[in-house]
Amino acid sequence: MSETADQGASGTGARAASLRHLSLYSAAWIAGAVPLFAVIVALWLEFPTFGSTGTITIGTFALVFPVVVRRLGVPRRESFVRFLLFAGVAFAVVSVLTGWGNGLTDEPFTTPRFVTLLWAHQDPYVVPLVFDYVQYGQTIHSYSIYPYLPLLMFLQVPWLSYKWVTLGSWVAMVYLVRKRFDAGVFLAQPYVVVMAASGYNDFPVLLLLTIAFVGWYGRRQRWAQLLALGAKQFANVIVIGYYALLRDWKNLLVTVGVSAAFILPFVLWSGPTVLCPTVVADRLASCPNGGTAEYLLNYALWPVWVLAIFFPTFVGKTRASAANGRLARWFSGRRFTVEDLLRVPSFAIVGLSAAFAGVTVFLASELAVGPSVPALVLSTFFGVAVLSGWVLAMDWAGPSSRRLLGRAVSLGTFQLSVFVVAFALGIVPVILASTLGRPAIDGMVVGALLASLVESVAWFAFPPSR
Repeated sequence: MSETADQGASGTGARAASLRHLSLYSAAWIAGAVPLFAVIVALWLEFPTFGSTGTITIGTFALVFPVVVRRLGVPRRESFVRFLLFAGVAFAVVSVLTGWGNGLTDEPFTTPRFVTLLWAHQDPYVVPLVFDYVQYGQTIHSYSIYPYLPLLMFLQVPWLSYKWVTLGSWVAMVYLVRKRFDAGVFLAQPYVVVMAASGYNDFPVLLLLTIAFVGWYGRRQRWAQLLALGAKQFANVIVIGYYALLRDWKNLLVTVGVSAAFILPFVLWSGPTVLCPTVVADRLASCPNGGTAEYLLNYALWPVWVLAIFFPTFVGKTRASAANGRLARWFSGRRFTVEDLLRVPSFAIVGLSAAFAGVTVFLASELAVGPSVPALVLSTFFGVAVLSGWVLAMDWAGPSSRRLLGRAVSLGTFQLSVFVVAFALGIVPVILASTLGRPAIDGMVVGALLASLVESVAWFAFPPSR
């Protein structure tokens, strides 16, 4: 009887633990999704207001997601990565079928269609692709010159919607890194799946790079790296940077040569005019079809991928070097430890994400209360308050008191003191910009960055009271 009771209690305890993990996992997904969707909705409703900073804000939210996961106390288990994958697939299927949270780009319609120009013996770097397409009931006219490397247009599955191709590439990418917790959290987060569901063409290339640098069951595939060099320019930058950091000059030259080989046939076909779209994606005003360099919604996918794949390795090598390598002598006798050094990136990205969260709140407040000087002061107050709370939520690690100027002070006193300094640094550029006739947002961006720097340095530099 007692054995049966013990088994029942054990089963009940296991179910309770599973429910706790499920609720914690769900909270983490929601914590990543809500700020993302809030800014996306703001971009949809008031792009002229939020467009200048909104895409950067979303990128900083993506970079800070692993910190959110850590702050929530999510166990470092493969099951969480699997949960993110399954939750992401469920969201993406609904999104693709209904259009909810979708339609962020025209790439799923244009990218696979460029190949039709080649079949018609026309150079897609010279001849524009002109057609109409329907997305979720809306007819859209498209006119574009191909701005990527030639292989990308072939990375598709004929007669299958490109959104399913990008979503499948995301699933495969996450599956490859599922046993690497940090990489899995980065790549399975809500931001990345939203981009995949919308059909951004980065994903087939990112999958190739993941196969190249992670591999199947740990076996890297060089062919995938070489193919990625012919698909999208960000991949070339990453691979060239990788070999440059390793000082592997032979492979660096091979990378440059392979990249040039993909472009050469089109240079011979249409002349040097194709160098603008193939090298800089027509992002320079001096290009024949050029525009202004701008930060787009999907660009954060690339730093997210780089951090996911390479940052854990960097951390491991830094710790090993501090223990018995080159860094061991540098850390000897210093107050700073290697763990203090490794905390810096976290504080930096928390500060950056907090700054742009504050800017977003400032813009929303300014939209509501107007641009007068008292209104700007109020909007700045709201922005810095959100910024300050963001840093506190991410960086505070207890206890309830801190040391400030050699004295132990309560957490409330410490936070209030830091907030006053942060607000003062935030409001001055805003008022100065307004006085000089500049947009208040310019001043707020500067002020928010200064305020977040003060907040982050305060929590990093002033130790807890013992």
